[in-house]
Amino acid sequence: MSFAHHMGKGILSVSIRVIVLIYCLAAVLYLSSHPNIFQWDFKAYYYAARAYAAGMNPYDIVVTAAVGEYSDSRGSFRFIYPLPLLFLFLPLSLLRYPTALHLFMIAKCALLGGLVYLWGKEFLEDRPDLSFYLFCIVAFNSPLYIDLRAGNVAIIEQCALWLAFYFFLKRRLLLFCLFILIPATIKITPLLFLSLLWFLEDRERHLYFFGSLLIFVVTLSLFHLCTPVLFASFLFQAGRTVVKASQPSTFALLGDLLGQLGMNIRPAAAERTHLVLFFAVAVTVLAVTWRACVALRSWRLISKEKILIFLACTVYAVVLPHFEDYSYIIVLVPAYVILRRSRPGDLCALLLFMTLSAAGATLPLVRPLMRIILAYSPLILTYLVWGLYVREISSRSKVSEGQGEL
Repeated sequence: MSFAHHMGKGILSVSIRVIVLIYCLAAVLYLSSHPNIFQWDFKAYYYAARAYAAGMNPYDIVVTAAVGEYSDSRGSFRFIYPLPLLFLFLPLSLLRYPTALHLFMIAKCALLGGLVYLWGKEFLEDRPDLSFYLFCIVAFNSPLYIDLRAGNVAIIEQCALWLAFYFFLKRRLLLFCLFILIPATIKITPLLFLSLLWFLEDRERHLYFFGSLLIFVVTLSLFHLCTPVLFASFLFQAGRTVVKASQPSTFALLGDLLGQLGMNIRPAAAERTHLVLFFAVAVTVLAVTWRACVALRSWRLISKEKILIFLACTVYAVVLPHFEDYSYIIVLVPAYVILRRSRPGDLCALLLFMTLSAAGATLPLVRPLMRIILAYSPLILTYLVWGLYVREISSRSKVSEGQGEL
């Protein structure tokens, strides 16, 4: 009877895994079979690379549109990244667009599989089960799917970052810095993770930190010296990048809240108020995090570096003013680990019940509030995860040393 029971549970588990795998494959096939509807970011990369290969300015939307012969139905397929990213797409630009797109999708799916394997092997406390894979698929409004749909390079960026975190845990700091610099040359902001070096006791951390910054500055300087016109175009396009109202970032949330309050002030004053509030929130988060990191540094536990990485990922997500929905890939593992450890089941059930119950409410201010909660749910959940890490570090710091590994 017991054997039959375990056999039935095993078959059910395998069946669910197969269903989830088929669902994921079907989603990828659906995205790759509709290139005219999805993959707008890849379209920008591909045609910018073709324009550059032809000796034209890849940052000029008129040029890339003419090269691609497409109608700009989504507003603007602007290439806004540093020039080194284009070298990744130059080989693909030699192929026909459908072929290049399918190869790009295959490569991203392979990298995603390797990333999930790395998460499960090196960063989880227990062997990954079905709940972990489901969490990766649906948590934070499904950033993995959003990236595959948009054709962005977020998965590539995350592979480099998590390899860097892996080398950080192994104290291979040269490789850590290298794999931080790789995504930094694409999106610049990953350079902030070099600050993790300051919380190590390694005497050479200063050398690695300032050496990496020097290499990054030299790389940008060479970009400027070799292609001054393109570098100026990059700065212009980067300066035009605005935080969209639909973007789940702290900066966008504060702007949305100010708009909901209907503040009758001049646009210039409203913009200043918005900036002041954002910097106040960012400084508060960084100050609280710094205190938590100082307390964490005094621990004599093997896993404190892993907690430091998870905390840094959550802070990265909440303090950057420009943070896209697919960028929340970076908080999937930190959120899963702390939620499994905290087991806030009753709180989650209560929040879910209140959210679903209030979705169609007619009480004053409730409906716009629920709209904001639903629109910024990845950000709000990230603040929750950050708070759980800060609380755990604070509570553990009050316990005497030698209580065992966290």
